[in-house]
Amino acid sequence: MRALLLTTAFAALLVSCSPPAQQTDRPDTPPGPAAVACNDVAPDATRQVAVGEEVATTAAAADLRGGSIAPGTYDLTSASRIGAATGWSGTRAVALEVSEAQDGGVTFNWAGAAPGGDADRWTATFTETPQPRLAYTCGRMGEVAAAFAAESNALQLRLQDGAGGQLALQFQRRS
Repeated sequence: MRALLLTTAFAALLVSCSPPAQQTDRPDTPPGPAAVACNDVAPDATRQVAVGEEVATTAAAADLRGGSIAPGTYDLTSASRIGAATGWSGTRAVALEVSEAQDGGVTFNWAGAAPGGDADRWTATFTETPQPRLAYTCGRMGEVAAAFAAESNALQLRLQDGAGGQLALQFQRRS
């Protein structure tokens, strides 16, 4: 009897130590990492805007007085180069979603697309103090100086361009 119990215990131990049977009901996973989208903002393809002629540096010195930026989605209505900004070529539709962050700051979600092209997306935290700045958190890296003026349904942004100039962007809030 003792031999039967030892044999049964040994067999149970072998079964518990063997690797589990392969499961065939697991879903197939695609190879490689999945692409991460910064946001799901959709630009209005019917609102194509071309970057305007370069604005003289003296005209760019107009004071943008800040203000309270209302949350919502804004569409680009005009764009101009200031200084040595490169801007973009052709036209593009741009949407900017503005939301309040949990820490009291403001989050910008940008999506811009040329006709028939993929959207260029980025997300940034916008802070006003001590000086207005955008700190990119997705899609781009680093921080850039900014100036802005906000009204009830309009937003003007002046963003530093990587080429040493600025882009003056005007947005209208979607209704």
